[in-house]
This record gives sequence, structure tokens and C-alpha cells, in this order.
Amino acid sequence: MSVWGTIEPAESTYARLRLDFGLRPAILALNEWAVPGLGGAFFVRQLTWACIGITLAEEMPGSSAAQIAEGLEALASWIALRQGDYDKDDRIQGKRKLRNLDGLSFDAVSKGGAYVTVPFRRAATTALPGLGLCTSAQFRFNSLELALTGAELANAVLADDGVARKLRNWIAEPTTPIKSSTKQLKQALLPRHETAEECRLVRDSLLADPARARIVRLLQPLEMPLPSLQTTSGIATFLGRIDDPVQAARLDVCFAFERVRVSALQAAQTMVDAVQATAQPWPALAKSDEVQRGFAALERDCGMLSDRLDKLPEVPPGLRQFCEEQRPALGLELRMRALATRLPQVFLVQPQALARGMDASKNLLAADVDDSLDSEAASSALVPRPLLRLKRLHQEALAGITP
Repeated sequence: MSVWGTIEPAESTYARLRLDFGLRPAILALNEWAVPGLGGAFFVRQLTWACIGITLAEEMPGSSAAQIAEGLEALASWIALRQGDYDKDDRIQGKRKLRNLDGLSFDAVSKGGAYVTVPFRRAATTALPGLGLCTSAQFRFNSLELALTGAELANAVLADDGVARKLRNWIAEPTTPIKSSTKQLKQALLPRHETAEECRLVRDSLLADPARARIVRLLQPLEMPLPSLQTTSGIATFLGRIDDPVQAARLDVCFAFERVRVSALQAAQTMVDAVQATAQPWPALAKSDEVQRGFAALERDCGMLSDRLDKLPEVPPGLRQFCEEQRPALGLELRMRALATRLPQVFLVQPQALARGMDASKNLLAADVDDSLDSEAASSALVPRPLLRLKRLHQEALAGITP
């Protein structure tokens, strides 16, 4: 998942290009400001798999809830890929690992990183309690306890005795692979087969929080990938329809941060392009027209974000400092150093020059695209990701209960 997503630091045990500019705590706070309690949820079965994992872990103490939830989503992915019509579906992961397997055992996909480095289950750690599917927020997924609604969501699948028995046997005999999938198992696990009961429970959970319900109502008539929220006038109209001034002000900050995020990546890209062949002295780098234009845009957007932060009594940690580092009074060389220092995988910051880091990319914006929302994120760079996730999740849930 993208660094602009919602995975908790303690659960992120993988190594990949990080483009969060050291602002991870702020990003997590802004995600909560944009859509309270949503976490990284964006489709119904993502939540169902997680709730089933917790339920079966209580019945089968030999495996953890996280292992079972990850195993279930891997099994669903394997079944989906064998059908051949899920190749471009972003609700299916592990395409390279699972596509050509003749069978799938629980052991093969229940170990950390065996299936994918960032399973959908991780994003559910925040979403389940946030949506009222678990009793309270916990630091780790394995510590979550289902609330009544979460238990009902799991039971929407496990109430089928044949499915429940098949899944329990698969977990209880971890080295024995499933070689074929029945129609019953496909309907129980695959996205596109959510039951009306699952969709109703998820939709009701989304609307249970007044702040979320306001955003749902405003997003419902908008088309994906929310093009109207890419313009200044469209954002102003959207925010003007929120009757809670605190919620409106916080969302205003979220939109302003997205502009800063994009500008920061574009400014960094100008430096990446300049040092592709060889390290560049700081004074020479500062004379580049492209670098100057990139940092002028970043200066402008940081100023706009600072103005919005000044209107709030409390702000997410680190945002003010980031904006301070891009004040024009500091001079371009200092501002370049500050930004490059925040991307240690991309740049090697030397006293006299800037050089490429080990993971320098030719397209930082493309590298930043959220893996779970790749099609929408690529065309909605200025829209806060939680709004895209909320729109998709509500849209899917509503479709599942509408005759």
C-alpha cells in the first residue's frame, strides 16, 4: 500500500520506496480527519475476510487471526485468478505468486510475507474498530475482538455449514492444498459475490458515524474518480456543503496537504532528473530552471497549507515544520537540502553536492500511487485517498443491497 495509506508503522515489516517525507504520523491523522474510522477499507469482502479471520482464530487457537485473515484473502485471490477475469481487479493481490499454482495450502500463504508484503488485513486493523465491527481499537490485529456487527458480517459467510467446514479443514490441515474450488466456495470468498446481508451491514456501519454519513451523502452523486474535487471551485463547493465547521476546516487541510504532497514529489522529481547522470553541486542545482519552478510551486502550496493550519487549535504533528522548511526566506539551497534529506532512499545528501540514492525513481508520482486504488489514484492525485476509498466502499455496498 502507498505511504499515503493507513498501515501502522509497527505492522510495516517490509522494505520499499518510502515517499512520506517523514510525515507518517501526520498522514495517519489526516486520514482520520478526512474520513473518521475508515482506515484502509475500500471493498466489502476486505472487511468480511478480516472478520472471518478473527472468528475462526477464536475457534482454532493454533493459528492467529492475522494468519487466517491473510490466508483467506490469498485463497480468494488464487480462486479468482484461476477464473481468469480478475487480472486487473485491485481487490485481488499476489498475482505473480499465485497465478500458476495448481493448489494452495494454508501454510503456503499464512506466514509473514509469503502471500504479499502488505495484505488487505493490515488496513483492516484500523477499519474494523473504526466502523464499529470490533469492540475497541487495538495496536495489533490479533488483539481485536468482534462486536456484534462484526460477528454478523463473518456469519454471513460462515452460516453456510459446507463453506465453514471447508475453511476449517483447510486451516486444520495446513500442509494439504486445496486443488479445486466449488461454486459454493467462490461465492463465499470472491469479490463481486458479496451477499446482500454483508453489504447492508457494511453500509449501516459507514452511516453510523455522523461525520462519515455527511461525507457519504456529499460523495454519492459524484462520479469516480471524483474529477470535480480536483478543482479549486469544486473543492470550495464541496466544503461549503458541510455544516460542521470543524469537519469542513479539517477537510480543507486534507485537500491543501494533497497539493503539498504532489508539489513536493514534483520538486523532488526535478532534482532526481538533474542528478540522473552524476552528482550535482548545490549552487549548480539551484540554477536549474526546472528546479526553480518546482520549488516555487512547493513554496506556494506550503504557504496555502500554513494559512489553513493557523486557523486550527491543533494540527497533525510535523506539518508546520515541513512548511517552515520551505519558506522562501531560507533560500533555495537550504530548501533543496531539507526536501532531499526527507527522502533518504532517493537521494544521497552530501555537504557540497546532491547524488542519487539506491532507490532513485524516474517517476516519483507513479511510485507513490496507492496500490489498492491504483486506477483512481493515478487520475485523482489531488483528492485525499480516504475520500476515494469511502466512495468505492459505499458504492459497492449500496449496489449489493439495491434490487
